Amino acid sequence: MGTKWTEEQELAINTRKCNLLVAAAAGSGKTAVLVERIIKMITEGENPVDIDKLLVVTFTNAAASEMRERIGDAISKALEKDPSSEVLQRQLALLNRASITTMHSFCLEVIKNNFHLIDLDPGFRIGDQTECELIKQDILADLFEDMYAKDDECFKDLVEAYGGSKSDDNLNSIILKFYNFIMSGPWPEAWLNDKVEEFNINSIEELEGKKWIEVLKESIILDLNNAYSMLTQARDIAEMGGGLEPYLVNIYPEIIQVEELRIALSEGIVKFYNKLMGASFGRLKSVRKASVDDERALEKTKSLRDESKKIIENLRDNVFETSLEEAVLGMKKMYPLMKCLSGLIIEFSNRYRDKKREKDILDFNDLEHLCLEILIDKDEDGNIKPSQVALEFKDKFEEVLVDEYQDSNTIQETIVGMVSRRDVENPNVFMVGDVKQSIYKFRQANPELFLEKYINYREFEDSNRKIMLYKNFRSREEIINGVNYIFKTLMSNTVGELEYDEKEALNLGASYGELNEENVEKEYIDEIENLKVAGDIELNILNKAGNKDYSNEDELGEEEEDLDSIQLEARIIGKKIKELMNPEDGSHYMVFDKDLGKYRKIKYKDIVILLRATKNWAETFVDELGTYGIPVYADTGTGYFQTIEIRTILALLHIIDNPMQDIYILSALRSPIFSFTSEEFADLRLLNRDKYFFEIIKEVVDGTYDESISKDLKGKCKYFLDYLNKWREKAAYMPIDEFIWFLYSDTSYYGYVGTMPNGVQRQANLRILFQRAKQYESTSFKGLFNFINFINKLKKSSGDMGSAKILGENENVVRIMSIHKSKGLEFPVVILGGTGKQFNKMDLREDILLHETLGIGTNCIDVKKRIKYDTLQKHAIKKKCELEVLSEEMRILYVAFTRAKEKLIITGAVSDLEKSCENWCKASASSEDNRINPGNVLKGKSYLDWIGMALTKHKDGDAIRNIGNGDITLNLDDKSNWSFKSFDRSELLETNNNKKQKNNIDIFESNNWIESKKDIKEVIEIRNRLGFKYKYIESCNTPSNISVTELKRAHQDEEFMQESYNIIDNESSEENKKEKIKRKPRFMEERQEEFSAAKKGTITHFVMQHIDLDKVTYIDEIREEVLKMVKKELLTEEEGKVVNVFKIQKFFKSELGQRMLSSYKSGKKVYRELPFITEIPSSIIEKNLDPKIYGEEKVRLQGIIDAFFEEEDGYVLLDYKTDYVKEGEEEAFINKYKIQINLYKDTLNKILGEEVKEAYLYSFYLEKELKISKE
Repeated sequence: MGTKWTEEQELAINTRKCNLLVAAAAGSGKTAVLVERIIKMITEGENPVDIDKLLVVTFTNAAASEMRERIGDAISKALEKDPSSEVLQRQLALLNRASITTMHSFCLEVIKNNFHLIDLDPGFRIGDQTECELIKQDILADLFEDMYAKDDECFKDLVEAYGGSKSDDNLNSIILKFYNFIMSGPWPEAWLNDKVEEFNINSIEELEGKKWIEVLKESIILDLNNAYSMLTQARDIAEMGGGLEPYLVNIYPEIIQVEELRIALSEGIVKFYNKLMGASFGRLKSVRKASVDDERALEKTKSLRDESKKIIENLRDNVFETSLEEAVLGMKKMYPLMKCLSGLIIEFSNRYRDKKREKDILDFNDLEHLCLEILIDKDEDGNIKPSQVALEFKDKFEEVLVDEYQDSNTIQETIVGMVSRRDVENPNVFMVGDVKQSIYKFRQANPELFLEKYINYREFEDSNRKIMLYKNFRSREEIINGVNYIFKTLMSNTVGELEYDEKEALNLGASYGELNEENVEKEYIDEIENLKVAGDIELNILNKAGNKDYSNEDELGEEEEDLDSIQLEARIIGKKIKELMNPEDGSHYMVFDKDLGKYRKIKYKDIVILLRATKNWAETFVDELGTYGIPVYADTGTGYFQTIEIRTILALLHIIDNPMQDIYILSALRSPIFSFTSEEFADLRLLNRDKYFFEIIKEVVDGTYDESISKDLKGKCKYFLDYLNKWREKAAYMPIDEFIWFLYSDTSYYGYVGTMPNGVQRQANLRILFQRAKQYESTSFKGLFNFINFINKLKKSSGDMGSAKILGENENVVRIMSIHKSKGLEFPVVILGGTGKQFNKMDLREDILLHETLGIGTNCIDVKKRIKYDTLQKHAIKKKCELEVLSEEMRILYVAFTRAKEKLIITGAVSDLEKSCENWCKASASSEDNRINPGNVLKGKSYLDWIGMALTKHKDGDAIRNIGNGDITLNLDDKSNWSFKSFDRSELLETNNNKKQKNNIDIFESNNWIESKKDIKEVIEIRNRLGFKYKYIESCNTPSNISVTELKRAHQDEEFMQESYNIIDNESSEENKKEKIKRKPRFMEERQEEFSAAKKGTITHFVMQHIDLDKVTYIDEIREEVLKMVKKELLTEEEGKVVNVFKIQKFFKSELGQRMLSSYKSGKKVYRELPFITEIPSSIIEKNLDPKIYGEEKVRLQGIIDAFFEEEDGYVLLDYKTDYVKEGEEEAFINKYKIQINLYKDTLNKILGEEVKEAYLYSFYLEKELKISKE
């Protein structure tokens, strides 16, 4: 019996002679539909289409192979029924010639057949990615060297603006970023020139009509709508009475004000700006709590009104931080820099193209661009038209079928247009995909291509038609209902780029059947009442409150994940898996096995743990789940270069190339290949402290140190040297791959690692290195030195690689993978972990943002004044990119949810559960109907925030509403079922500690061995090693590096160490003493929002470093300078408020301040915040070191000199202090810092080559200078 297709599937299979877009939701059987469509086209009808007359474009090579195999199987099965069919025999014969391929493979085929049209050597090859990266680096190095030689002022400004503080590496990265971005489009150079010209703007009027201005307006209207909604809700609450009526005096005019702003925006950006600058929120009328009926209503009204106020103030103070005139001037100022940058990018592109032609290689970008070059011509007016080759393709292909269309980019779309009849008579493009699963923006995928057709194509017969397949044949009803509930509540045109409504919702298509005696494994028939299936969708939250300070959690980068909470979340998952595998109530959890056609007991392989990213997570999960006895495998994509076997072989390769590398030579010697001990390393080093180990080993073998070392050590050195010389000789002429395999054999290392724990995996890793070497041999680079560079570049560009994959599909283990890798897969049980992880918006902080439609968003940078701020265009592009980032995150969440067939478990962590629930309830309460307003969805910082917001409106969200004090209108129509459980950190720690304690006891008992005579020698050796005492133990207290502050502390008297100095404030010394007495220990204090004394001091120093010395006479000038620092984001708003401008003015009015200003105004040198590194004798730090042994030992000293300035007769050194100082104790205060200042003086003397004539402390507390006497 054949497949029973739905009506929509039948339409998708049989509709012909049109451009057809098939929107196929998750689990809707799109691949089966695509295969069936092809089969019918090539086998049915009066004139079946030959399969080589179809172009089938898939996203991956694996998908192309699977498609070809499915079609072959279908033809073979049809031939079994009708062996004499000539049509079927012909199609089977043509299958190998069929164009079932990826876009890159198709482009390669076009180029191979038409290389003569683009003057390409037919012997070209595809360059290895790492090889191409090495070529790019070489070209950039040469390009920069040439530009420096030209001494071009604009280039120097570019380096100053974007190069970074210590090198030009950042500019290097920017050029590569631009190049990679523009190459994803069909006309890279034209795009670049066009977008750079957008900076050549001369008037405010030119702003109107710019695409990025329209996007900025869309962003603003979203903010205004949000503010308006909040104010109207505040009004509605206040109008209900209860003592809140006074608030209406403010709220009524503020609602009118926001409405006027919306009207002004519709009339243009200039009118809106002028209106915004006049917008104000008066002080809210006071309402006494005693006169209010409902205190919660009061707080909610105030909160809603204050939030709307913040929105308007943010627009005024941040988005429009400069006037429109200044915005235009800022863009005009950046025009020369952008022209220079675009020139560099184009020059780099040309040189890179020429170098590839010279080496006869192409990269993947070339495949698409050269293919397009072959497919297009231009008419007399310069307009693009199809070339003769393209016209031949249009005639040849009866249909062009594009799988995973949502992941296409612009250049691929252009190529499809050239080889198809999409835009002419007899349209013939079939596109299938799901825009809700477009998750490859980082590869420049453009979901707007799909969306544009989805909006414009019609569901009825037309030349451009769409068919929607939204019946899901994968998941149980429980999963379908849960997916629909979450995404109906959250996904919108704003966040997700698609309105998820009834039309978009998944429809149940899978039939699992009820659990009964007929469809369950025999051994469980008698326990039918004791079996479980499916169940609620579970949300499990780790409450980190009380763990540590998470106040800056938003700023955590990829390398700074909270390891503690990752471990605890893994324990939650471990508990859940154990519950599934062995429920405490003695029941059995069952899943449906399609192959058996029955329910069976769950296995570990039925479970997958999905993570947004596996880095920093998967390894910890593997370790923690292992303590629960759960077999688990994680394809992390990292860790390969850190394995001991790879590190050992790479160390050997390094020293074969260059033995003068001590770290690598020690690594090789310590390995089992040579088995040197730590004591032998020490003996070798003591022979000579200055030479490389390789030089010492050669001298040992030559007999130089025969009296100082043992014969055994000399023998080891000779053994090593003989092998090294042999390997160096062979490396000079053997291909690298052959040489590496020779190393494996010659050292027996390959066999050795096979005997180690996890030996099969280790040998597989070594084979991967051999394959990499084989791959390298096919590149244009040769030799061991270049291979090492090749590997180093591979590590740098890819970060790392995953270990070799040796796991079979049927291995009974829990799998851990990223959501991206799970796309297209399905699992009976999905555990979605790490949902509390913050969205990664680090890319939005870069100096330059790029957008295919909106262009280039950069800061306005003044290299002379050393200030920068966001241009208005960057604000717009940043907002658009943020929306796209969050929209993609919404789609990634959709992909994760729709992988589940039978059970979905969600875990995540929050810093403070009560606060999180309050925020979720607040977002829900301010959203109308059953959806969360897009403005509130945008405030979510994680998947857990989004899920939490949605569940506040769900009937099963009582726990969240109770914790968050939410009064929310519920969505009572929804059929999904959810369960919620929170975990405290303490209970997870306690549980795991008990488990580990038991494990430790078991381990101790299993290792309780007795010494035998045979073991005595080894035991003595071990005890001697454990009892080893380092000969120069006293030197261990001497650091190799020390700061001036640390050195000062080390030399302070006891009484000064007991004092506590506070930053500038208005309290008396007696009050300070009382505060010190009353103050609790830090661990007992509640976390305070105020800045610490040290932080205030840092802020003061920062202002003194950056303040314009032309603007320090008047208080208003100083205050304006501080405000500028806040606007430029050099200081936060809170930091700006703690700056004491009066104290700063006092300094500049002092005699010392006037001397500094006099030097500045007369053109003499004034330096502020000069960092330095110098060396000092170790005896300054440790007085007890024997000068005979340590006399030449040096310690590196580092610090920062606050200020020094030049006068006619020498330099004056100045150090600012913000400590609290009692009147009359100035001398003690000076003594406290004398060592520090004298070290600064000595350092400056070395730098300047002349004596510093005077040195001062300036006390901001005392408002006076304190001279440091000469010693």
